[in-house]
Amino acid sequence: MENYGKLDPETGLSTRLLDFFKTFDFIVDTALKEKVDAVVFAGDAYKTRDPNPTQQRGFGERIKKMAKAGIPVILVVGNHDTPNAEGKANTLDIYSALEIDNVTVSRKPEFLNIETKSGNLQIITLPWLHKNDYKQVGEKLTLLYEKIKKNSPAIFLSHVEVEGASYGSEKGLAIANDVTVPLPLLQDKRLNYVALGHIHKHQILSSNPPVVYAGSPHRIDFGEEKEDKGIILVDIQKTTTFQFVSTNSRKFLSIEVDLKADDREPTQTILDEIKKHNLEDKIVRLTINIPADLEAEIEMDKIKKALSSAHLIAGISRNVERRERVKLEGVSDVERLTPIEALNKYFDAKKYSPERRKQLEKFAAQLLE
Repeated sequence: MENYGKLDPETGLSTRLLDFFKTFDFIVDTALKEKVDAVVFAGDAYKTRDPNPTQQRGFGERIKKMAKAGIPVILVVGNHDTPNAEGKANTLDIYSALEIDNVTVSRKPEFLNIETKSGNLQIITLPWLHKNDYKQVGEKLTLLYEKIKKNSPAIFLSHVEVEGASYGSEKGLAIANDVTVPLPLLQDKRLNYVALGHIHKHQILSSNPPVVYAGSPHRIDFGEEKEDKGIILVDIQKTTTFQFVSTNSRKFLSIEVDLKADDREPTQTILDEIKKHNLEDKIVRLTINIPADLEAEIEMDKIKKALSSAHLIAGISRNVERRERVKLEGVSDVERLTPIEALNKYFDAKKYSPERRKQLEKFAAQLLE
């Protein structure tokens, strides 16, 4: 995704695209360093079904690096990879068409035997399906579970919404589907691990077997500001253990300032609040809540300068409090009041002092003359 990005002068690419490439490089380097037996990808390579060539090249280069190192990579198709028309290719089909060694793409529920350096790995896949295809998913999975042999580990790999999972801000990005898979359907005792994608928030839904959403490896917006982002390293022996590994995801930061009506130096108040935060390399948004009666001027040039160390200023919102409108008594008679009489009713409602009323009446009379 390239939201909240700016142009990188050296490459001409969006800095956010480079962020994702950097995080993907971390994932690849971790796979090589840990000498993993396989890498499973739980769907949604891109934001759209029609990624541009630069995005495709960046994704492909990193998949190729793991595959060339002898690490099998298994990709399931997600909702953002899936075209609307049945005959169109999804964003991952190119890997199947080229028959790249050590890369497997799954676009339907199926049983796979993947040879790794430590032996055979059994994988049952459930990619993102069109709504009507979920009607028989229980029967399909039951048949696939029956193919599992006891002599090698078995995992479940899926891009799906599971009942009980907690959504993050990505709910607004999802294709309207309304189909959720019951958790018990994924808790077959023959499985050693269940690897899930689609929901961006890392969460563990079950422990026996472990049913885990890795979450997205990168933040997409301020809705994920406080979420840790990472990948999962899984170790399957007699029992299964796993650990969450944080990635180098760029941070988002929200700063909110509540000004007081009697603040004579609101700009300094805002600057003091900004100084409390480390802005370096972060995507920052500032919200200033301004009382209706605040008369002192806010110097925006100084505020923007104070935010300059941020990677990007996503926005500065000035929320000005609205004064409560007072309804005058005797509304039906207002049209028959003289301007001075209407003004006096307003003064009564506002409870102005006699001294202030006298002065305002004098000015009003001069204006009316």
